[in-house]
Amino acid sequence: MNFHPLPNNWNTQRLVAQRLATHVLGQARFRHDGLFDLVPLPGGFGTPPVGPERERVRLVGGSIFIERVVGDDVRELTATTQVEVVDNNTVRALCNSIGFDPDPEFWVGSDTPLLGDPDEPITFDSVTSSILGEWYLLGQLAMETALASVSDAAASVGRLWPEHFDFGIDLAAKPGVRVNLGAAAGDGGTNEPYLYVGPWGPERPGADDYWTAPFGATLTITELNTSEDPLARATEFFLQGLTYLGE
Repeated sequence: MNFHPLPNNWNTQRLVAQRLATHVLGQARFRHDGLFDLVPLPGGFGTPPVGPERERVRLVGGSIFIERVVGDDVRELTATTQVEVVDNNTVRALCNSIGFDPDPEFWVGSDTPLLGDPDEPITFDSVTSSILGEWYLLGQLAMETALASVSDAAASVGRLWPEHFDFGIDLAAKPGVRVNLGAAAGDGGTNEPYLYVGPWGPERPGADDYWTAPFGATLTITELNTSEDPLARATEFFLQGLTYLGE
């Protein structure tokens, strides 16, 4: 599997997607259980089912899907799906369609994106969420495959964090040596999606050319797209870091 080419305005579009992830989807979940982490989904990302109506809000392609299920008897459940188009909509209108008003003080960490003008029309390319969904899911599968090779990993649950807009886990490469594995959408230093291995400590054992970033090692979507098997290459990247740190 290779990835769809990034839109020319990828940096702008991923910031729009992160704003939606934080102030629409993150807040949609937070009002039910006080949490704001999300999950990767085919074609995009969304909340897990939460609340008494098992509400799930997901961004897939260019639309927000609001799904609810009412009832305790499996034979008499009532399921509904409401679809809201993102492009030319507003953050306030999307939030209102779910059932709340955007909170300018909503916080998901020190790098929380600004809410901005909640009534400004959104410009959003549906390809962006599709690429993000594929990227996060590939990263998740590669991480879980690599994780299976580590005994006593004491790994965290994988989560999609709106703050840095990455899917990540942390685990013990060996006793006393923890490391973050992640799939990021991009940031101020690297404007394209990338995988990363980020040791908690200063040690960088193994080959010097593996550790390509100040915080650890990275592998970009461009580099993966040159591979005949991007999933295998991604898994190999994570395994290499874990091997170095576990020696």
